[in-house]
Amino acid sequence: MISRRNIRIKVMQSLYANYTTEGLKKEEVLAAYDETVRYAYTLMYYQLFLLGKIAEHSQDDLLKRQKKLLPTDFDKQFTAKLFNNPVTQRIIKNKKINEVAEKYGFKDILSEDFTKKLYKTFSLMPEYNEYVLNGSTPEDHQNIILLLYKDLCKQEFFNDTIEDYFFNWQDDQSIVIGTIKKIIKDFKDQSDISDDYGPSDESTHDFGRELLKYVLVNNESLEEILKPLIENWDLDRVATVDMTLIKMSVGEMLIFPTIPTKVSINEYVELTKTYSTDKSKDFVNGILDKVLHTLLEKNLISKSGRGLVE
Repeated sequence: MISRRNIRIKVMQSLYANYTTEGLKKEEVLAAYDETVRYAYTLMYYQLFLLGKIAEHSQDDLLKRQKKLLPTDFDKQFTAKLFNNPVTQRIIKNKKINEVAEKYGFKDILSEDFTKKLYKTFSLMPEYNEYVLNGSTPEDHQNIILLLYKDLCKQEFFNDTIEDYFFNWQDDQSIVIGTIKKIIKDFKDQSDISDDYGPSDESTHDFGRELLKYVLVNNESLEEILKPLIENWDLDRVATVDMTLIKMSVGEMLIFPTIPTKVSINEYVELTKTYSTDKSKDFVNGILDKVLHTLLEKNLISKSGRGLVE
């Protein structure tokens, strides 16, 4: 589920914490990184669990409409279709979702007022009313859950509440949303969550953890490489985020033989646009270009395929 870009962000955040917090041990930094990876998957399961809880309110909605003294035509035709939706039922009955929910106490942090408010907002949408009256195909069932999730992600109330419990929501938002949409589409035809959406050792451990460990262990030697290349700058004066990204890029070029050097530069230059200053993009790009030429001259870069060094 987690892309290399997300992994780079998590490594950057772990290193930044290491550089700005006194007394942190390397083992603690690595453990904190593992925790951020776990949080991304916990967040995914939390939101799937939330969808099921929101859909349950359609049952209460039905009971209220049945008790009305002067029901409308829509009240008379209303059913708890959102709850009985096959996709909803697969979410509610999914073993993995329920195991994670139990382990991390999702029920304790999901108040009924919260889920009720989300359902009420969604129930006012004309698309929901149309689904209640006419939705019947597998595509209808899938699309209404996708619409529910899309509506949730737009609501400030939803986003603020998620951030209260999951500090990583902003960083992991795009990858979590994309993965949940894929899972909902899968649930149209199956009941299980594919292993493809679970943690990948290749990305989280073999890439992310190894990169983090390398930069932590080789921090001084990386600074020795950079000192002569950062003209008119004391290393201590370079923004911590910029220096962190530069060290990560250099480490990536040195220890991962299958990742093109161009990728190892461009990815970190892109991250400066989100996590650093306006001038950082050109600064980091210039330094990394110099580093690449220096490393190539010293034969310190070894790549195992054609076109991996540019």
